[in-house]
Amino acid sequence: MFIKPDNWKDLSPEQRKKLRLDHWEKAEGVKFKNKEAESKYRERARRLRMAYDLATPDRIIADISMGAGEYAVRRRGLNGKDVLYNHDKLFDPILQFNEEFQPDLGVGTIPYPGKIFDILDFKTYIWGGQKLPDNQVIQAVEGEYMMPDEYADFIRDPSGFWMKKYLPRMFGALLPSGMLSDLPQVCEVVDVARFVMPFGMPPVREMFKKLLDAGEEAMKWAETIRNIGAAVESAGFPGMALSFAKAPFDYLGDTLRGTKGIMMDLYRRPKEVTAACERYVPIIISSTVAGCDFMGAPKAMFPLHKGADGFMSQKHFETIYWPTLKAVMLGLYEEGITNYMFVEGSYESRLETIADLPKGAALWHFDRTDMRKAKSVLGGRFPIAGNVPASLMSTGTADQVRAKCDELVELFDGNPGYIMAFGCGFEMTADDKLHAFIDSVKK
Repeated sequence: MFIKPDNWKDLSPEQRKKLRLDHWEKAEGVKFKNKEAESKYRERARRLRMAYDLATPDRIIADISMGAGEYAVRRRGLNGKDVLYNHDKLFDPILQFNEEFQPDLGVGTIPYPGKIFDILDFKTYIWGGQKLPDNQVIQAVEGEYMMPDEYADFIRDPSGFWMKKYLPRMFGALLPSGMLSDLPQVCEVVDVARFVMPFGMPPVREMFKKLLDAGEEAMKWAETIRNIGAAVESAGFPGMALSFAKAPFDYLGDTLRGTKGIMMDLYRRPKEVTAACERYVPIIISSTVAGCDFMGAPKAMFPLHKGADGFMSQKHFETIYWPTLKAVMLGLYEEGITNYMFVEGSYESRLETIADLPKGAALWHFDRTDMRKAKSVLGGRFPIAGNVPASLMSTGTADQVRAKCDELVELFDGNPGYIMAFGCGFEMTADDKLHAFIDSVKK
C-alpha cells in the first residue's frame, strides 16, 4: 500500500510520481529467496525505473510480460479451463517459466475467477469449461446493456443506474438488485423501514447469499494471485503493480452500449455520448487513484479499444474520444500516476493529438502503429513500448522474430524510455521465438 505523506498537497505531479516509483522500486515487502535473486531483482527494477524516468539504461528492456503469460502455462499442458478453475495448477508452470527464460520483468498469467462467474451467472462473457471449449479462455458477448433512451438515467445517477439496471443485466444472480431502494431518498425517519424492507424479501436474501459465496471465492482467488506474484518476485523478477482504467468512451462502448450501439450514437445522439463520457471522468479518476494507492501501483493501464485509426473519424476522436480521456489522464498525472496506454490497433493519425500532454505523463504501448512515426512525434517526451506483432509470435519463425526485434533495437538504440514489447497478447508461440526476442537486446 502506498501511504501519501502529510505534505502531499504541496507536491508537484513530478514529485508525487517520484514518490510512487520510489515506493515500488524499494520492494520492501519482497522476501528474496537468496542474495543473487535480490541482486537480479534490483538490477531489473532499476532498468525499468530508468525507462519510466525517460533515462537511458545500459540496454533496452525486452518485456515479455504482456503476451507470454498464457503460453507459459499452455506449454506445460494446461488449457483455458485450468486458467479459470484450476488456479493451483498455475503456480509451478509460471515459476518454472521465469526461472528458465530469465525475463527482464516477471511473467504471470491472469487466473480468471470461473467459480465466481458461475455463482453470479455472468452474462456479458462466456468462457472455457462453460459455453466455450475447455481449450479456450474467455470471450466477450457484445450487446446493448444500456438502451439508447437510458442515457439520461445514467448521467443523472451512474451508481443508481449500475445497481438497479446494469448489474441485473450483467449478472443473472443480481436480478433482484432492481428491487432495492433508491438510496438518495433515504433521509428521514419515515424512510428507514422502506429502505430495509427489500432486504427481507426472499429473492434479495438469496441474492446476498450468492454475493457472500462469491466474496469467499474472491478471497481465495486473490490469495492465489498474491502467492504467484510473491514467488516470481522472490526469484528475482520484478513486476509492476497496476490499476486498470479505460477511456470514458470505451466504458460506454464496451460495457454499456456495445460497439454497434455506440457507433450509431456518435451520429444520432453525440451530445448525450459526450455528456455520459464527461460524467465518467471523476468516477474513473477517483476509483483508479484508490486502486493505485491500495496496491502501491505507480501506473494505471488503459487498454484503448475504440479510438483506433479507421474505427472513428479524426473529428470524433478529437471532439468526443480524446477530451475526456485526456481529462482522466491529467487527473491521474496530477496524482503522480503514470498512464500506461495500451494502444490497440493503429494510432498513426492520432499521434499529434495525443502528444498534447505534460512530459512523462504517459507511457505509450503501441500495437500496430508505425514505430518510426511514433518515435518522431513522441520520442524523448514519453516512454514508448511495442510492437513485435503477436501474429509473428504465433505463426512466424524465430529468424523472423529476431529480424523484427533487431529492427526495433536499431531504431530505438540510445533513445530514452523505450521498452521492446509485443504488440498485443497471444495464446501460443514457441520457446525459440521467445529466446530470440529476449536475446535481441543483449548483444
